[in-house]
Amino acid sequence: MDGNAAGFVAVGRVAGPHGVKGKVKVAAFSGDPRGMLSARAVRLSRAGAGAPGEKEFEVTSAQPLGGCAVFSLKGIASSEEAGAWTGAVASVRRADLPEPEDDEYYCADLVGCEVVDPTGAKLGVVSGVEAGPAHDWLSIRRGREESLLPLVGAFILSVDVPGRRIVASPPEGW
Repeated sequence: MDGNAAGFVAVGRVAGPHGVKGKVKVAAFSGDPRGMLSARAVRLSRAGAGAPGEKEFEVTSAQPLGGCAVFSLKGIASSEEAGAWTGAVASVRRADLPEPEDDEYYCADLVGCEVVDPTGAKLGVVSGVEAGPAHDWLSIRRGREESLLPLVGAFILSVDVPGRRIVASPPEGW
């Protein structure tokens, strides 16, 4: 979920079409769609056989709907066209996003951060962030293997994005 290609940040997933005129409903990874409503462009990315691939669309309108944003995108004119993007990751330009508040960050900014335990011993490096139904997971490269660590306060003690460092206390046996 890093979405950082060419200055884009993954912000949600297409939940499906909205209405009959080709609007696209995007469920925000954060649960709060307000940050993505000012986007001027949305990049939709979908992999797999028969999937439409990746394409950037100009936003013609955006409005919130619960934990989602509903976008009118230039080039998508029907419910069927919008439905073809269901499940796609939606990314917006970083410049279109508001600056995070203190103690907030974009998950994409965690990729590449060193992860250490409370004593400073290196645990690994964040290689990605995976969305989960209850919380996100840090994918941490530990030598030749990858391990998932829940991105929750019980295990993540501090995050220093400018310093590229995360202090974590993984569960026993991790």
